[in-house]
Amino acid sequence: MTRAPMLAAACLAIPLAALAQPAWAQDSDPAPIVEIMRTFAGPGTHRPSGAKGACYAGRFEPAAAARGLSKAVIFTKPSDAVIRFSVGGGNPAVADGARGVNRGLSFRIDADGPGQTEFVMVNAPINFVATPAQMLGFLEARKPAANGQPDPARVRAFSEANPETLLQARFLASQPIPGSWVGVNYWAVHAYTLTNAAGARQVIKFRMDPLDGPVNLTDDEARAKPRDYLAADLGTRLASGRPAGFRMVAILGRAGDPTDNPTKMWDSEEARPTVELGTLTVRSVADAKVCDEVIFAPTLLADGIDGPENDPMFAIRTPAYAISISKRAN
Repeated sequence: MTRAPMLAAACLAIPLAALAQPAWAQDSDPAPIVEIMRTFAGPGTHRPSGAKGACYAGRFEPAAAARGLSKAVIFTKPSDAVIRFSVGGGNPAVADGARGVNRGLSFRIDADGPGQTEFVMVNAPINFVATPAQMLGFLEARKPAANGQPDPARVRAFSEANPETLLQARFLASQPIPGSWVGVNYWAVHAYTLTNAAGARQVIKFRMDPLDGPVNLTDDEARAKPRDYLAADLGTRLASGRPAGFRMVAILGRAGDPTDNPTKMWDSEEARPTVELGTLTVRSVADAKVCDEVIFAPTLLADGIDGPENDPMFAIRTPAYAISISKRAN
């Protein structure tokens, strides 16, 4: 099968349930967002976001406490996982030590099995926009002017009218530069609902905590590193048997917590109780096509895990990614 049909088949393979959207979300067309991101990324870039990355094979081992929160299959048995780490943006040559660029973690647990569940996470607890319309406005404000650079006045005007779009960047700017893909926390940014076998429901947020603790770099240390040090670091860890993975934890929600706006953290979220759900470990390097030929669809969740019903940015992710992957061969 040639690459183009494979990509088309990958899109068609997404279950219809994963593409189902609330009526209000169907009015948000992801196509203009994908197109402008591809324009920013430049010709020949196969991904408009997270273009630089690497694919790995892994394993998810559920924790005993997970069954108290969710009946999902992935919390009842160990499962293989497909893992992709990335450096944000559409530039595949971005330096791993770049400041202000997010790092991404996408993974698929129990691929093609009864518990298939997929996540797309970043190393910030919040998203940079709340709605597809706001994302489109964010991108349009940064279109190059006649001099090839964004108009600072236009960017400033948009930011002043939409101050929440600066929160993720401020968070990233306040943090050390990650020294390892497996040495930083990742968040799913959206609110999820877990349902256990007794039917009890609990709103949570997913966070990944590095098994080997944080690995941080100063700006000077990052500048002294090779451009592609993140993949090299992970390769060294795998070869030496050092820990390479994460504890998945559920941050417990409370009545009244917002579930419709991923730019907002919950009150005292950093100090909330958590429940350990399992351990995701990286085991070996995988062929890039394992990660590139099928999208990571965060709306594809096992029974017992539900995404937010009222968060437009969650709803638009899978159709946007489906459009993006359909254009990777172009």
